[in-house]
Amino acid sequence: MARAKCKICGAGLETATAYKVTDKNGKNKYYCSAVEFEAEEERKKKVAEDKDRVYRLICDIMGEKEIINTALFKEWQVWNKVADNAKIAKYLEENQDYLSSVIARLSSSEYAKIRYLSTIIRDKIKTFVPKVQVVEKPKVVVEETIYEAPTQSLNRRRSLADLEDMF
Repeated sequence: MARAKCKICGAGLETATAYKVTDKNGKNKYYCSAVEFEAEEERKKKVAEDKDRVYRLICDIMGEKEIINTALFKEWQVWNKVADNAKIAKYLEENQDYLSSVIARLSSSEYAKIRYLSTIIRDKIKTFVPKVQVVEKPKVVVEETIYEAPTQSLNRRRSLADLEDMF
């Protein structure tokens, strides 16, 4: 029997019983189960979406439709050493107005703008904590019922006149 390793967890598998996927190049890849393969595909899809979101935000901040300068991608690798793309995207979203105004004031080349933006991101991303969005809970209306207190208390203090009447 032929053996292979799972591409995700590295477990040894029998090729006859393993979940097999053929990639674009015609090469077989083996996984422990279809669930593990689908989870990995979802993770890759989310990473790609986060990366695309960061790129779009940077283009908006720079005021460009597309940035081809390789300096951006080199700087991006440095950012990823400090934070993942989801955190970088969150930082860019929350500070987009500020970053756009700073970059708009520069009259330098695209390379200089990328380096300036990168310096800001590198300095701020380490200590960045995303703002927590407060979700308002629906208000529950409770009917109030007012109870009347008894008119005469059970432990009423007696006066001397009351005691004289008893004897």
